[in-house]
Amino acid sequence: MKKMIVLLLLSGGIYSQEQVFNVQRYCIDEEPFKQGECNVSGNEYSFVFLDTQKRTVVFFLTATKMKYKIVDSGIFAPNRNYTFYTLENEKGQVTMRINKQNTKIEFLYPNTHVYLTVGKSTKAVNLRA
Repeated sequence: MKKMIVLLLLSGGIYSQEQVFNVQRYCIDEEPFKQGECNVSGNEYSFVFLDTQKRTVVFFLTATKMKYKIVDSGIFAPNRNYTFYTLENEKGQVTMRINKQNTKIEFLYPNTHVYLTVGKSTKAVNLRA
């Protein structure tokens, strides 16, 4: 029932978004960073809404909602399999990376790295066309 309520609440905003990523699993690595290890992990319903036209990202991680403005983007030079986005909100900047297959998303905060495994992602349909 809880999952259904979350989906109903989110469905109002889905139609105006360009792409919706359905997070299947998250891994949170806190300083000191240890590659491949998680301080916190889970599989609660989480979503990333990416709208490159409006230059916005909304990240729902369990009960937390974070909104960002895209200030820069491009191909990640060290690994061309990833696109990077520099995001900004009132709390500062964060780097988001998405692989070309849209199966992995990373949010790289100064003190925390959040690694997301994504299930089927969708391009939302704008019904106001």
